[in-house]
Amino acid sequence: MGVGEITQQIKLKLDPRTKFVLLFGVGSSCLMLPPFWLEIATFILLSLLLIASGRFRSVVKFAVILSAMISLDIIVVPNISGGGVSLFLSVARMARLILPIFMAAMLLLKTTSVSEFIISFERMRLPVKVIIPFSVMFRFIPTISEEWKSIRDAMRFRGIGISVKSVLTKPMMTLEYTMVPLLMSTATIADELAAASLSRGLDADTKRSCIGDIRLHGSDYLLMLFSVGSVIYGGLT
Repeated sequence: MGVGEITQQIKLKLDPRTKFVLLFGVGSSCLMLPPFWLEIATFILLSLLLIASGRFRSVVKFAVILSAMISLDIIVVPNISGGGVSLFLSVARMARLILPIFMAAMLLLKTTSVSEFIISFERMRLPVKVIIPFSVMFRFIPTISEEWKSIRDAMRFRGIGISVKSVLTKPMMTLEYTMVPLLMSTATIADELAAASLSRGLDADTKRSCIGDIRLHGSDYLLMLFSVGSVIYGGLT
């Protein structure tokens, strides 16, 4: 049995509202400089949620990054002194704090459809003026990611690689060949997504129906409790 089959068997369906609370809870807790045990517990929890959502390879990459950061913290810090310690600790610590936030954002964006976002917003009693921009934004982010991959592939086909070396040696050419097409595509995509949202009746006054099962379960309440508890603990410590 492969990893994909295992993740399909343990797949966990979370309410989008729970993912929002988890993102804000993890973000607030990480910015409060949590203790190491809470940082590891948060990472393990998010890893399990991503694995249950079919993101096993992403979890492996995150685990390698976190292990490298912790190893550098243990090996490098005792061997340096002076201002270098403060600089290294600031950079390494900040990167470790951002990692759980990035994982929670991936869980929210990669495992939730636009329709689920809209239904969740409506059940939160948010006004239409808030629902439409948010629905466009959440569809906009993955679309821009796909557009960036297309631009990068097109540049490689023309023999122009996008790398750190190209940015340092030919910054203006790299900027022209990548950012200009991306910005032009961004403006077009934003207009198309806004028109598509309106054509689907998002601005209608009638109540929308949903064939999906969008409701809170026991696991949702437990995750919300963890998010709120980590923020409260971070505020008290």
